Amino acid sequence: MSRKQVVLLAVLALLVLAVAWLARSNRQPPFLPQDADHASFEGAEACLKCHGPDGPYPQSRSHPTGFDCIRCHGTR
Repeated sequence: MSRKQVVLLAVLALLVLAVAWLARSNRQPPFLPQDADHASFEGAEACLKCHGPDGPYPQSRSHPTGFDCIRCHGTR
């Protein structure tokens, strides 16, 4: 393999890594699921019954603080 080909391959590999990193870092929050539990959004209080610290499905530690759930997790 010539030096030009090695350099080109390295540049392409770096480009692929950069695109993968950008795609991963630009993730959007998931929409509210379309199931019976989420069918009628009543407000953050209803969300926190399940997703509060003592609920069966608590938010992750990295979840941003705030209780305006629908702002980030909009409906479809």
